[in-house]
Amino acid sequence: MEQILFFSGYESHSSTISSPSRKGKVKKERKTFSLNMTELFHSDLYGEMPQSFTTPLPALVPYYGETPTRLVPFNEAYAYKDYNCTVHFFINDLLFIRVLRNPEKYLEFFKKCHSVIGTDLSQYADMSAEDRYFCAYINRAFSAYLQRNGVRVIPNVTWSLPDSYAYSWSSMPRHSIIAINCKGILKHDLSKYLWYRGYEKAISTLKPSLIVRYGTVMPGEYLDISVFFENERLNYMRYGR
Repeated sequence: MEQILFFSGYESHSSTISSPSRKGKVKKERKTFSLNMTELFHSDLYGEMPQSFTTPLPALVPYYGETPTRLVPFNEAYAYKDYNCTVHFFINDLLFIRVLRNPEKYLEFFKKCHSVIGTDLSQYADMSAEDRYFCAYINRAFSAYLQRNGVRVIPNVTWSLPDSYAYSWSSMPRHSIIAINCKGILKHDLSKYLWYRGYEKAISTLKPSLIVRYGTVMPGEYLDISVFFENERLNYMRYGR
């Protein structure tokens, strides 16, 4: 029986980078990057490449460490060598794709940090099923690599369409502290529907002890087991701080 390769080449994706200009206004720039299997999959670090969608994602161990009190995006934490924080990747893919291209270069930095939330390589609804699986696999493989090398990693729970649930929760620890974000869904009804559906499925399946929630508080969330952190980039664009 012929196997279905989960990713077989390049796929281009456009991203919008928002940055402040010299006059204090927010400047938006459209950039494109390519998902490249040979650049992002490191068999010497991640093991054998999966050959089909039935391959479970790499397993993560639970995080039972201290609850984060300060989240800082990777690009800022690395630029200022800010170790007294929990590093997150809830930012544009272009701002951290370098980490996935060269994980060993940044390992010592992550070891020094309080903790690290797993990467959040985007899984858009309009991407092919192969690309969405590829992104999910890379996110998990990188997190597992960090854990094996002594980094305190908070599992980042991600999903896309309902067909991703089978692998999204596979090998993800139960009763652990986890992270979930809702960045980029507020303006789209379909995105909010898919987020709510996946959120409920994730909580019922993983039964987390605590949810590190990044972004706007959504109606109906499990507030009693959640600690919330604001989207600092959104606040900057709205209020200039």
